[in-house]
Amino acid sequence: MATTQVIRSERFPDLGDAVLFPRLSDAKLAWLGKRGRRRTVQPGEVLYEHAAREAPFFIIEHGLVEFIDRKPGKDVYVAQADSRTFIGDIAVFTGEPTISACVAVEPTDVIEFDRAGLREMVARWPEFGEHIFETLLARRAWHEAEGHGVMRLIAPRGSRRAFEVLDLLERNLLPVRFYDVDTDEESAALLKWLKIPRAETPVLVHAADVMRNPSAAQVARSLGLRAEVEGERFDLVVLGGGPAGLASAVYGGSEGLRTFVAEAWAPGGQAGSSTRIENYLGFPSGISGTQLTRNATLQARRFDAVLSSFHRVVELADGPEGLVRVDLDDGQHVLARSVVMATGARWRELEAEGIDRFRGAGVYHAAMAGAAERRRGEDVIVVGGGNSAGQAAVHLASRARSVRVVVRGTALKSTMSHYLVERIEKSPHIEVMTETEVAAVHGTGTVESVSLRDRRDGTVKAVAASAIFVMIGAVPCTEAAAGVLALDPAGYLLCGSGAAECDGHLAWPLTDRQPFLLETVRPGVFTAGDVRAGASNRVAGAVGDGALAVRFAHEVLDG
Repeated sequence: MATTQVIRSERFPDLGDAVLFPRLSDAKLAWLGKRGRRRTVQPGEVLYEHAAREAPFFIIEHGLVEFIDRKPGKDVYVAQADSRTFIGDIAVFTGEPTISACVAVEPTDVIEFDRAGLREMVARWPEFGEHIFETLLARRAWHEAEGHGVMRLIAPRGSRRAFEVLDLLERNLLPVRFYDVDTDEESAALLKWLKIPRAETPVLVHAADVMRNPSAAQVARSLGLRAEVEGERFDLVVLGGGPAGLASAVYGGSEGLRTFVAEAWAPGGQAGSSTRIENYLGFPSGISGTQLTRNATLQARRFDAVLSSFHRVVELADGPEGLVRVDLDDGQHVLARSVVMATGARWRELEAEGIDRFRGAGVYHAAMAGAAERRRGEDVIVVGGGNSAGQAAVHLASRARSVRVVVRGTALKSTMSHYLVERIEKSPHIEVMTETEVAAVHGTGTVESVSLRDRRDGTVKAVAASAIFVMIGAVPCTEAAAGVLALDPAGYLLCGSGAAECDGHLAWPLTDRQPFLLETVRPGVFTAGDVRAGASNRVAGAVGDGALAVRFAHEVLDG
């Protein structure tokens, strides 16, 4: 039987840090003790394991515990916690896999809350809840900065399969580090440690588990990203987890509606991949799409909404007792008293010679936080003239050697916010190429160069590039609504007065009232965000839609 090597980290966090280890007063401990379950754990007893889901929330009254980052063949002790504080990171609230194990060092008296009890406690004492959130998020940030509990993905940069796994993890806000076997010396040491040949990459290491050449679906299943909801009834089912869908989840849950959110890939939508949103109310210095998504998902879960990722809706149908049946792509279904279609839109695919070989292996539709670091000192291209393209260009320019922004139009100013145009014009690393299009993409394993065509005279020139980030407009995601809800000529969902004007088998069926502003041709089914006809295509507009849709849903449910 193989032995596990035990290692103690040289840098434990300071127990005197008031953010990481807040100290609780006698009054707080007494209040918590009346609402949680008191028990004593013995030395060596595991309070929760690494990569465990649904971990409890613990307050230490007296004693000492240590946190262990489990690795294949190694246990790395990374931190301690002692009396009069609470333990864990944000996973204890969200239910996602924990990023370390927790083991008692000495006889330790704890107060234990399960996730339902934690939510109830936070609802009873919201000020203390804010204190808990601050500490749990700070601990997650500390773990990620130190590299503890972080998943490791080892693969060639040009691996499309690895990119899909990386994108899934990053977009679901799960800590992961990418190791490029072609350029990163540490990747060779990791593979040697795991005794895995390079030919068997991609490899994903999560705690002590090692997955060889996993698909995104296998990773999603392993991490439990999909909720088990077969046949359950909900007051509100939200399809899509972008800003509109998350707003519906927050407002629905906060108003007592049993709420379920099904998201095809990961929460946040296109906004979730934005490096910085600077025109959203209440954030004078801007907020990243990742942080906005994290805040919104935490808020929705705080109000007991059920969020399920990698869970695509395939069809809407009539259910029993006047409910809507929502069929999901893994064979599950749920029943809804009301529905919000917030499925958003996906980026259009760029058509150019040779590009299909590089989708996910040099051609991307998002520039997540780690994208700039992975392109440090390289030449990249951003295709598109909207805000998402502008944000990507500014972000990439912080690390890349050069960024070319390629647009078919004559200028950026007609399609991009003024503040982004100014930043692009001032950046010495960004070149804007107007009236230009991508003609061809070249390379072997990944992108090496791109041919650009001048639309004015037809001339073509080749430029070096290691990646292309494509943001050229969107196509609404309405497949599940086919034949059930009405669309405008561009494929967006009709609602309000537009829905009232439909005829034939999709005509509004009620005679005692007209559809509400965001209601589709089916009573009780609403639409919000970029998927609806006439949407503003701004985060604030999507959030407003999501909140307003819940108000109208209440009108229907209460009627």
